[in-house]
Amino acid sequence: MTRLIPSIVLAGAGILTWAGATAAQAAGNPADVGTAVAAQIACAGIFVSGRTEADVLRDDVHALAPFARAVTLSVDRKRRTVAAAAPGATTRTALYRPVVGCTLLTGKTSVAALDGQVARLRPARARADNGVRLTPGAPIRPAAIDRAALDAAVARAFDEQNKDGYPDTRAMLVVQHGAIVAERYAPGFDRDTRLLGWSATKSITAALIGLLVDDGVLQLDAPAPVPEWQGAGDPRAAITLRQLLNMASGLTFNESYEPGSDSLQMLFAASDMAAYAASRPLQHAPGTTWSYSSGTSNILSGIVFRATGGTLEAVTRFARTRLFEPAGMRSALIEPDEAGVPVGSSYGYATARDWARFGQLFLDRGRADGKQILSSGWVDFVRAPTTAAPRPLYGGQFWLNRGDDSGARKRMFADLPTDTFMALGHNEQIVAVIPSLDAVVVRLGWTPEGVDFDSNGYIGAIAAALEPGAAAKRAAVSPQ
Repeated sequence: MTRLIPSIVLAGAGILTWAGATAAQAAGNPADVGTAVAAQIACAGIFVSGRTEADVLRDDVHALAPFARAVTLSVDRKRRTVAAAAPGATTRTALYRPVVGCTLLTGKTSVAALDGQVARLRPARARADNGVRLTPGAPIRPAAIDRAALDAAVARAFDEQNKDGYPDTRAMLVVQHGAIVAERYAPGFDRDTRLLGWSATKSITAALIGLLVDDGVLQLDAPAPVPEWQGAGDPRAAITLRQLLNMASGLTFNESYEPGSDSLQMLFAASDMAAYAASRPLQHAPGTTWSYSSGTSNILSGIVFRATGGTLEAVTRFARTRLFEPAGMRSALIEPDEAGVPVGSSYGYATARDWARFGQLFLDRGRADGKQILSSGWVDFVRAPTTAAPRPLYGGQFWLNRGDDSGARKRMFADLPTDTFMALGHNEQIVAVIPSLDAVVVRLGWTPEGVDFDSNGYIGAIAAALEPGAAAKRAAVSPQ
């Protein structure tokens, strides 16, 4: 579930036909996947994260997967574009727009029209972020942690992963009782660097839906308001918002990332990703089958888009004023497609501290800075397992750690408490919320295909160091 571009895409076999692409882009091959994803992530790495072109090309694009190793970049800072090219591949271009980030171009919408979508948006107000407290106004409780064990566990995630200067683990942040108790960054990254969450973005989308449910604009068990499903006799009209959030819609969606799969067509060819996902036919009765689908998350994002005004400006203001600013997440954004709909499945960026603030919001049951932003009932919903899944591993766009120690119901992370729930993304992005420890653990990085990252081992060791009396327990078993 955290590997969203599996190695099968990289094999180089097969022809990729992208429905909805321009004629120049339609008949592609796996190399076209490389230029498309390279343009998207390089544009954001350079313009959103503020990193150098050389670092992004070496450490993000070429490290992503074998199919991207031949990619070259052309950056035009005046036009705010990044073009990615490779032998035998279609050149793809992404456009940066201040406030909303980068958008992969398909040729269906002019740059002038895209700039018009954001003409009235202004950057969020800057915020001083020099302290360790993530929950303003709340007293800092002393954390009875095993400091030596915590520091060692955080160090391992860097020292064991970051070989030969490659920044695999880029940020680690540990919060307990609302205060940062450990924080480290790889060279070239710091607390002001916005980092991609990949599918951890799905959990932000769930929060935006939750705000609209709390407002009474949307209802969990009513048919989802999706225009494509409103035709007479369309069986998809029965799909509820709850079923979408639980990945139990029953819609056909191939998440395999093989050439020609729905996931690749949606992310790298469709100008309106929510509409593409909503066009998929029904395969199973709604609510009866669990199937992880980035398309489902973009359908949800389309629902948020329409419910907040139907423009990029309106949905951006909604996310900023109702979620990001109240939660203290002033760096956060979700990059949109050409239709202006935020890509709620994949393209969320924020600093490590702001990803931690997102986790803290859910740890504090929807409260931040003394105010109830999301209802506590919504927090209960997202961490309740869907009955459609064979294992209690998924809730409402969050991953769960419920289950047993072994067998068919084995937990995802054996060394984390069972009440842990997580926003997870490709390349091992992790925002782990651990209520029993009053803690949030964030790991952001770029673990390439074929490289192991022991999520359970690294995050489990951190959790063990945060347990009450951890230092005393370690002293009791240490040789004298």
